Amino acid sequence: MENLNLNAQIRNTEEKLSEVRAAKMIPAVVYWKHQEPIAIKIDNSEFIKLFRVSGESHIINLNIGKKSIEVLVHDFQKEPVNGDFQHIDFFAITKGEKVHTKIHLSFVGTSKAVKEGAILEEHIKELDVKVLPKDLVDSFEVDLSKLVEMGDVIRVSDLGISSKFEIIANADDIVASASKPAKVEIEEAPAATETTEETK
Repeated sequence: MENLNLNAQIRNTEEKLSEVRAAKMIPAVVYWKHQEPIAIKIDNSEFIKLFRVSGESHIINLNIGKKSIEVLVHDFQKEPVNGDFQHIDFFAITKGEKVHTKIHLSFVGTSKAVKEGAILEEHIKELDVKVLPKDLVDSFEVDLSKLVEMGDVIRVSDLGISSKFEIIANADDIVASASKPAKVEIEEAPAATETTEETK
């Protein structure tokens, strides 16, 4: 996995969050399992560039002054209208202990069923997992070539994920499917009937 670095500053908790955001910074908190959390702020544009690569499954070296901490993005809030990051929660990694995170699913390969007219449906985009930090990966691959006939499905149990990962999902959950296209029925207009009125 790529080595990612992010610079942060200690944030005075008396500082108004609106002022932090107005300065193009994102308020954030680093949580530890056995220590008190630290309030920080990070550059908005720097975080956006990094998050495109890191997502929630990539270890980030968070540099706070002379101290560097390995963290994962644990949670975040966005402004509902413009999508700007409003707050970030980081979780500091304790070596030797499993972390709870989300791993993105990467859909690869070509489905024979889809080539023949089936509709590809992606039901799950990511999986919740618990895993040791050293075993983290950027994504799990979903091989769409397994969808051979219409009605075929790929379940979580079909992904062949290593036992190093504790999957927080039902093994029978459907990840992707090749669905039969819905029939579009066109109703024919009833034939017009001619009526003849006799006038006397």
